[in-house]
Amino acid sequence: MNSLNKYIYFSFIVFFCVGCQKGEIEQTLPNRTVIVYMIADNNLDAFSVNDINEIEKGWSDAFNGNLIVYVDRAEGAMPSHPVVYKIEHDTCGTITSKIVQIYPEQNSANPSVMNTVLSKIITDYPAQSYGLVLWSHGTAWFPSGIELNKSQSNTRKRVFPITKSFAKDGTDEMNIIDLNKSLPIKFQFVIFDACYMGSVEVLYELKNKADYIISSSTEVLSSGYPYTSVVPLLYQQTVDYSKIADTFYQSYQNLDGVMQSATISVVNTSGLSDLVQSAYNIMYDSTNLKLANYNSIQQFTLNNNKYIFDLSSFVHSISDNKTMIEQFDASLKKTVIYKASTQKILDELIISNFSGLSVFIPNPNKNNIYEFYMQYQWYKDSNYDYYFNKFHYNN
Repeated sequence: MNSLNKYIYFSFIVFFCVGCQKGEIEQTLPNRTVIVYMIADNNLDAFSVNDINEIEKGWSDAFNGNLIVYVDRAEGAMPSHPVVYKIEHDTCGTITSKIVQIYPEQNSANPSVMNTVLSKIITDYPAQSYGLVLWSHGTAWFPSGIELNKSQSNTRKRVFPITKSFAKDGTDEMNIIDLNKSLPIKFQFVIFDACYMGSVEVLYELKNKADYIISSSTEVLSSGYPYTSVVPLLYQQTVDYSKIADTFYQSYQNLDGVMQSATISVVNTSGLSDLVQSAYNIMYDSTNLKLANYNSIQQFTLNNNKYIFDLSSFVHSISDNKTMIEQFDASLKKTVIYKASTQKILDELIISNFSGLSVFIPNPNKNNIYEFYMQYQWYKDSNYDYYFNKFHYNN
């Protein structure tokens, strides 16, 4: 064997062995690590304990993976400083899972803190795939200080449950652009257990950070997801995202009165590029582009602020171009693979139209947040500035 043939032969052997080792390493890794990132340093503190107990009940050692919970509880809680639990099965009313990491008091809504915490968990619990549950208050893409869930009803003020309106640690909040930067990897799925996160602006901003995103366009009750039933679904070899969302929906649909309150959707983020292109075409079609009639479009807030509207209802109201509308509807159907809604939200807001995604519509009373809104990629890539300019919202 000449020297060239020897080089080729040994190069092939080394490549083959390295390839085998890589495949063997991947096969020996657990199938999935799911991280629950809970910012409960607010009025949701007690509900974080309830949900961790539900998570423990839903966990089984037979699952091929790890379930890791980072929780930052309110002042006065035990413990009040952030800790990381490696979840173990338990059915009692107290948290018994092992604490595997203790952090000093920190702002869990800070992007650097979130990135550090998530990166360490991913390093400590490597897997073939990763899922993420984001649990806290949240107000879609809006800047801090905007109230979306302040009801006008005196009845609600007396008897309605607390809702989860992402990322509020004390008075500090994280905007979605920073959330996007704080996520260290692309997750197989992200689940928002928080209000109003089913916004096209939010999901488009995060489209490169998850294959699938489950979220709500309206308020989410403080009881959140039925984790005992949902946790086993997160560890299926092939995750049934529609079943996860439907489990959430049915848990509220089966209740009565004010508690029968939920919207939920599953977004396949690979469809968002076609969706934004469809929106771009409609926005650019100046001949057929019309001013939205706010009163005819489904809104998702319970007050008179009119911040959040149904995406499909909005698009159908601003164009007479049937071909472009049909193309948009086809893209939306490919993107939103599951959606469901109760008839009312908190017994006040009637849901007549629900496409699975919300959108912001400009109006003269909201020009103080336009500059903030224009940072988002949905605004830029959908040619939404054409609509803003045509109807003088940029003046």
